[in-house]
Amino acid sequence: MRIVLLSIPSFADCDFPLIKALRESGHEVFYIVRVAPYLMKSTLLDFDAIEPVSGIYPASRYPAFEPWKEWLDLDKCYVSNDAVGKTGLASWRLYKAEKKLIASLRPDVLHYENIPFIFHFLHLFRYRKKALCVIHDPLPHSGEVSLRDSLKRRILPRVCHKFVLLNRLQTEAFCRRWRVRRDRVFFAELGPYTCYTRFGIQPFLTGRYFLFFGRLSPYKGVDYALEAFDRIHHRFPDVRFVIAGAGPVCFDAGKYADRGFVEFIHRYLTVEEIAGAVSSALFVICPYTDATQSGVAQTAFALSAPVLSTSVGNFPQVVEEGKTGLLVPPKDVDALSAALSRLLSDEALLRSMRENIEENNRHGAHSWTAIAEKYLEIYGK
Repeated sequence: MRIVLLSIPSFADCDFPLIKALRESGHEVFYIVRVAPYLMKSTLLDFDAIEPVSGIYPASRYPAFEPWKEWLDLDKCYVSNDAVGKTGLASWRLYKAEKKLIASLRPDVLHYENIPFIFHFLHLFRYRKKALCVIHDPLPHSGEVSLRDSLKRRILPRVCHKFVLLNRLQTEAFCRRWRVRRDRVFFAELGPYTCYTRFGIQPFLTGRYFLFFGRLSPYKGVDYALEAFDRIHHRFPDVRFVIAGAGPVCFDAGKYADRGFVEFIHRYLTVEEIAGAVSSALFVICPYTDATQSGVAQTAFALSAPVLSTSVGNFPQVVEEGKTGLLVPPKDVDALSAALSRLLSDEALLRSMRENIEENNRHGAHSWTAIAEKYLEIYGK
């Protein structure tokens, strides 16, 4: 089977393991990743520079792909280089170049990650009998709704007839909001981001700590986690709460600046830093007030770190209560404090959770081999 997978760098940490698994099962995968000035620093692909002229370029031209040449066939990887990063004549020309490339690849499947850019709707319409869209956010996050996004969500069901969700729990809400029939919706798991294990684990943080990492946003609920740990930190004076991420600070950082139990790293971590920070953490915390699915949990599991999360989005689907982490209601500081106390006071529980995570990574529905098989089944429907 010839599969053309179109994506952006933000999804590389879930794209690369899937591509690797599909290739290992004997299928050809052609990867087209769109890069623009605002997409240069993201997950596994870190571009120091992009080409000054928009166009399609071989991935081998970009040093960012070099670490992944054993996972990807770079001869079948292309960069849709958008030097301008704005909708207009240049992006139309880029679409025409993509159209020519895709036609030359003669795909059996056109696999698109997430909501497409506006001209890409034409790709999906042209290959509508072969195309599918994987929707990472079936419902928009609170505070992150835009008119452009709303318009795309209205148009997309008219040009794409097959959707893949990574979260069964929001199926009915997705069908209602997007006006999609249930028989056009399929499901696949989101596996552990095993690509992070490719890097040698180098110490990044010292001491005993639990970790929040990722883009800062109000729905991430960091303020609830700070309040919860503030209540109990006197019982665990050797433990720090490390918050690492870029974006607008949506909690009162000054309130905790001199308390000694919070460490705030206000920037994105590099891939190597994430690997080091997560692997050494006691556990990862996701105190979100709402969610769809989160790559943070999959990164944590890839590095054998338990996850303490709220029971929103697909967290109840991926975090096994008491086995790979703990779940608490959103915005519940009392429950969050109790869960923190339980994990910080029970080393045997944390150890057994790590063992369970490692076993899940090797076998079961969350392994990338099983996920690739599921996608192949969906492709054939």
